[in-house]
Amino acid sequence: MRNNTQRIYERLSRGEFLSVDSADASVRHLYEDIEENLEDYTEYFKEIGLQLESGNGYFYFSRIGEGKQTIEQKLDSFSKWLDYLDFLKCYNQSFAAGYQFRKSHLTEQISLDIELKEKANRLFKKYGVGSNVEIVNKLLQEMQNMGFAECISELDETFKVTSAFRYVEELVEIIQIANEDEIPE
Repeated sequence: MRNNTQRIYERLSRGEFLSVDSADASVRHLYEDIEENLEDYTEYFKEIGLQLESGNGYFYFSRIGEGKQTIEQKLDSFSKWLDYLDFLKCYNQSFAAGYQFRKSHLTEQISLDIELKEKANRLFKKYGVGSNVEIVNKLLQEMQNMGFAECISELDETFKVTSAFRYVEELVEIIQIANEDEIPE
């Protein structure tokens, strides 16, 4: 077992991502360690039923031989992230890995943009959040929990979108490509 195996397991087993461009030096260190020792980590985690997956600048776990219920849960979670992505792209079309934004600006835009406000209310109604500040707090909490965004300045509450956000974008691309490949009747 390598030195960082437990720390990597603890983060990835919670459904988080490790990104190459994380503002957190310890996360970047874990990412680099995986990258340098990919074969060792892949084999170790495979032995305990986890598949170490990589994307464009990020790592995450998937389970080997997942059951139907687990797949359904992932689809529910994925549909939520599709809605979030739609909301974020409505906020700013260039919202992607590397994008930086202020919490206050996002909150203000919800107040100014009717379409954004409607999307926000639909997305977060089920959580009982009502105010624009509560909506933005909930979204940022979810993005940070997944490793899709990090606070890079607590002073003015500036956030940076990490490479792990590409995971959601790539899944949307796969769906779009699959739909384009379908032959109309």
